[in-house]
Amino acid sequence: MALTTDDRLDIYELNAKYADALDFLEPELLRDVFTDDAVWEVAERGFRLVGLPEIMAFMGRSDVHPGAHLITNAYVQRVTDDPAGDSPLVTLRSRGIYPVGPSARSDPTGVFYGRYEDDVVKTSDGWRIRHRRFVFGV
Repeated sequence: MALTTDDRLDIYELNAKYADALDFLEPELLRDVFTDDAVWEVAERGFRLVGLPEIMAFMGRSDVHPGAHLITNAYVQRVTDDPAGDSPLVTLRSRGIYPVGPSARSDPTGVFYGRYEDDVVKTSDGWRIRHRRFVFGV
């Protein structure tokens, strides 16, 4: 299946909606980003959140997030048939850069970074991430 320009824009905007939900501590906005049965994980650390309620509860905590989520280099890596449904399965890749700590000209903020690999599907409510994987440092 070929994606339309509107499909691609809707898919790319998921990252901005995700970043704003976390940065403004408004986890309810994640309803416009994830499916109800979504999985969010950092596999290399054995960290996994399952289901939108669990994702929202974690993402709404101010003690676990950097002050800003800067997500860039988004592109559709591939589009395949979704074995779990009638929608196409889109693999979206992007990079995240996250400032941590106080920032001043003489003491710049440190950062950590990584890559997102997302399985994105089209639902009756629009495009949503069904599975988000974060990999540190690549």
